Amino acid sequence: MDEPTAKPLSPVVTAVCLLLALSPAIALAVSWGMLPDVIPAHWGAEGIDRWGSKVEMVAVPAVTFLASGGLLFGARRTTGDERVSFLNGSLGERAVMVVSSICVSLVGLVSLVCWITGALAPEAAGGAIETATLSWQVLGVPAIFLVAGILLALRSLNMPEDAEMLLEEQYHAQRIAGAIMVVAGAVMAVLSALVLSGTMIQVGQAAIAAVAMVFVFVLLKRWL
Repeated sequence: MDEPTAKPLSPVVTAVCLLLALSPAIALAVSWGMLPDVIPAHWGAEGIDRWGSKVEMVAVPAVTFLASGGLLFGARRTTGDERVSFLNGSLGERAVMVVSSICVSLVGLVSLVCWITGALAPEAAGGAIETATLSWQVLGVPAIFLVAGILLALRSLNMPEDAEMLLEEQYHAQRIAGAIMVVAGAVMAVLSALVLSGTMIQVGQAAIAAVAMVFVFVLLKRWL
């Protein structure tokens, strides 16, 4: 049987995804000169509860571009016809990768714009300022999801050319699972670093991780 002819990803879709992946960097570059050196870095139930350097903001566009760009790269490597069985229907691999790339970009952009807006708010500048660095424990689980998800999403780039149909579908399913993990990691990172505090961080991360892993389990249960 002849190999399926690869259908290149639309240049328009590629351009939109790239622009969205770069949008947090553009937003930060435009507002950088207006931002004070010390900015509010976390909001709790009673308002601002941590201050930090504006350099911390650089992490948002950096992670967004790496995660969103990685998913877009994976989407461009598909033929455009691969579908994976899921519940009573199927998922298009390229569509999931593209949508996931866009979602990660939007999460990064919206969170950064909100952060910039909060940093520029006049009421945020008053009172005593005590800076504190962000605990890496807060971002540990999101980082694992992001790294593992990207590696899983790109794993099938090494798929053997003569792979059997079932093995080929497994590779495609793993890429979709990786894309979902990246989205979950991005959402967890934003909520944990900027919004949630105390025990709510663990509760929020556990809830998001559980939803993502249920999706992954249903998707990959044929090979587990």
